[in-house]
Amino acid sequence: MSTLRVDSIQDTAGVDNQGKIIQVVHFDTPTVRFQAAVSTMTDTGFSVSITPKFANSKIKIDFCATVLSSAHYVALDIYRDGTTSLSGDTANGLTGSVCYYTTYWQNVSMFIVDSPNTTSAVTYNIFAKTYSGTVTVGGAGVGGTIYPNGVLLSATEIAQ
Repeated sequence: MSTLRVDSIQDTAGVDNQGKIIQVVHFDTPTVRFQAAVSTMTDTGFSVSITPKFANSKIKIDFCATVLSSAHYVALDIYRDGTTSLSGDTANGLTGSVCYYTTYWQNVSMFIVDSPNTTSAVTYNIFAKTYSGTVTVGGAGVGGTIYPNGVLLSATEIAQ
């Protein structure tokens, strides 16, 4: 009986990174919370940029924030480079209707996987709207207090 043993198998084209995390970039700039009465998807100012190492990589964008609505529902979405809705639904975004009028802050999370097909820098922006009243994203505080932990936003490159 013969036994075949190998230490590793390597792709003949080079290093095999398929499925591996290549890099993680996160939003870490203390920013005054976003607060506005906006009935169309509007850039909140929260964003993260990543420069993919490989053109065929997938980018997973994760977002979590405290959100408040003064009246009725809020919708949130992730846009690529401030122009392309990743949900494809500019009316309801990724979240649909969340944060119905309440006196309490609510945690809202969303994520999506994108295929930007580039090795140039890509920026992912958080957009928000309210169906009436005011939407506030990013921390509970008085007078626009800066809460660096009020918004968590990251972009993860995953090799294909």
